[in-house]
Amino acid sequence: MNKPTLLILSLGELSTALLEAVARSNLFDRIVVGSRSALKAVGRANNAIIGAGIEGYYPKIEGVKFDIDDQSFSTNLRKIDPDLIFSAPSLMPWWRLDKTNKVSLPFAGYMSLHLTLMSKFRDRIDEANIRARWIGASYPDVINPILSRSGFGPHCGIGNVQEPIPKLKAGVARQLDCHPQEVCIQLVAQHALEYHVLNDKTGKEFPPYLLKATVNGRDESALAESVLREPFAFPYDLHFNRVTASAGLVALRALCSSTTLEIHLPGIKQFVGGYPAKVSNSQIEIYLPPEWSLDQAIEVNNRSLRWDGIELIENDGTVIFTEETQRAFHRLLGKSFERLNISSAAAQSRELLAAL
Repeated sequence: MNKPTLLILSLGELSTALLEAVARSNLFDRIVVGSRSALKAVGRANNAIIGAGIEGYYPKIEGVKFDIDDQSFSTNLRKIDPDLIFSAPSLMPWWRLDKTNKVSLPFAGYMSLHLTLMSKFRDRIDEANIRARWIGASYPDVINPILSRSGFGPHCGIGNVQEPIPKLKAGVARQLDCHPQEVCIQLVAQHALEYHVLNDKTGKEFPPYLLKATVNGRDESALAESVLREPFAFPYDLHFNRVTASAGLVALRALCSSTTLEIHLPGIKQFVGGYPAKVSNSQIEIYLPPEWSLDQAIEVNNRSLRWDGIELIENDGTVIFTEETQRAFHRLLGKSFERLNISSAAAQSRELLAAL
């Protein structure tokens, strides 16, 4: 049986880190790398070919031009006919925002920089009318449900809820003197939680979440709660993209599997935040322990949005910002924004970029 084809669109730091990881994964026979610059795409592809080849992996890796503003985009998608598409575009990535000396916004204040491009990708992928499953990795906890509630959207995201899991497994295992693989963690959490868990300065107040831990069937949730709140120095710099690429590799492995795997994923279709999920090459399904209802999990992640600067996301995908975010917009731009939707994203992003 042939292995699937992966198309990586947008070649920022995260996509490049993921390319290098999947080139060594033995998951794909063919990996296509797309960028506005054909030279950049070919160069990144060749870098992966050499590095993976040194380690004994030789998938077919191609670099091609993919310009989101060109009508050939959808035609090229149909020609490649990938099984999986990965994209993480942004007009200004988080690590560059961290270097600005301007008035800072709550995290969601920069959302238009992601939504503007992701909505364009959505339209082009939809036009192509292909069977591929789409992983959207630009602030997936929020961007993915915005897109899904207003039309076609990504099937899931990567990162965020996945990334505190190793800290929890390792910490519980250390306390119980067992192997981390014996520790089962189930976590419902929105993007904001990660920055409190992976941090050497842990406060008393955390964004809402649900957490369950078991070891060989024995409940160890109280211990996991303690581990969750332990200080954990973590460098939020360019190396963080390698961590998220590892989360992406776990997601891709599950999405390529003929058997169901239990992992965590953010941005599953219209659902805000991240959840435990059962995933295979034919399903992506939220999978909660029996003591948690889906309504309870949804409510927890919706309440966590305020920690990112969002009051609520309406059923049509419109975002209402908190008053704090609105005041921060005014300090930075001299004007405020109360809401964001797909039709207003481009104009809002232009004003942000001009100010930054």
